[in-house]
Amino acid sequence: MSNLKIAIVGAGFAARVVHLPGYEGVGQPVAAICDLNQDVAQQVADRFSIPTVYGDWQEMIEKEQPDVVSVCLPNALHHEITLGALDAGAHVLCEKPLATTVAEAREMFDKARETGKIVMAAQLYRFDPGPRALKRIVDSGVLGDVYHGEANAMRRLGIPTWGKFTQKSASVGGALFDIGVHMLDQTLWLMGSPRATHVSAVMSKHFGTRPDIAAMRGNAWDPAAFDVDDFGMAFVRLEGGADIILRSSWAAHIDTDDFSVRVLGKEGGITTNPPALFHFRNGVPADEQYLNLGTRDRHAAQIFSFLRAVRGAGDLPVKEEETMNVQRILNAAYRSAEEGREVAVEH
Repeated sequence: MSNLKIAIVGAGFAARVVHLPGYEGVGQPVAAICDLNQDVAQQVADRFSIPTVYGDWQEMIEKEQPDVVSVCLPNALHHEITLGALDAGAHVLCEKPLATTVAEAREMFDKARETGKIVMAAQLYRFDPGPRALKRIVDSGVLGDVYHGEANAMRRLGIPTWGKFTQKSASVGGALFDIGVHMLDQTLWLMGSPRATHVSAVMSKHFGTRPDIAAMRGNAWDPAAFDVDDFGMAFVRLEGGADIILRSSWAAHIDTDDFSVRVLGKEGGITTNPPALFHFRNGVPADEQYLNLGTRDRHAAQIFSFLRAVRGAGDLPVKEEETMNVQRILNAAYRSAEEGREVAVEH
């Protein structure tokens, strides 16, 4: 894969913990990294043996002319930089959620078609061995008619202490945009990606505005300026009559963090944590847990699948309509919470 030139925009958490370990894991060198804070970018470059550091993404793209750009920045910046990278002839792997609005996401995919390039949202949780095995099981039809999904992205005390996640001006949404998007995407994918029709949601903040909670997290954010949700819940109606319940929190009084999905069908059900199938066998309730699924790193698996699609050697693992479905649900959820009613999903 070394003949592809890779550039990274943003030297924060997503670059350090997700994208760069992924490229490293598949043996793909990265040519350049850019961040407004060039000292931070240099530290990351030293750690991952990246030869060139920039402070301006446009300069980097113009000089490096990369084949692939990873966009690892706050949500509000995804749209502009993705369009710029596509116009420069690069494929784009962009952090989730892809955009802040449905219109932005649509424009990004339209630009990809116009330039003949690929855009993919980095939906990392699809690439865990458990969900990938369960996807094959669901696709085999063993669950029968699927009628319900549950998506949980719940942290006990996990308000982000880095970046600008707690600022609406940069992130637009809070916990639902940040971690809820992962499990929503995974649930829809496991269910066969049915389109959403209506959403009813509530959003609230209970912990991020508290000085004592901020103190527990090293005063990493200003409680008085915390203006996004740290809890969100949505009920999603899907075409064909199925539904999803989505819960997401950065902080909650629970026993442990819970990132899990449950999908129910008339003939069986699955859970992702642990990966298991529940059904009847010969008239007897049967539980099947899947324990020996391998340990392939999801960061490397995501990069491998994306670069394979870039090379034309495989299908794009996270497809446009799947990403648009997720984006529509997220935006409908925030609109529903603001208006205090169920809303139709924009199509």
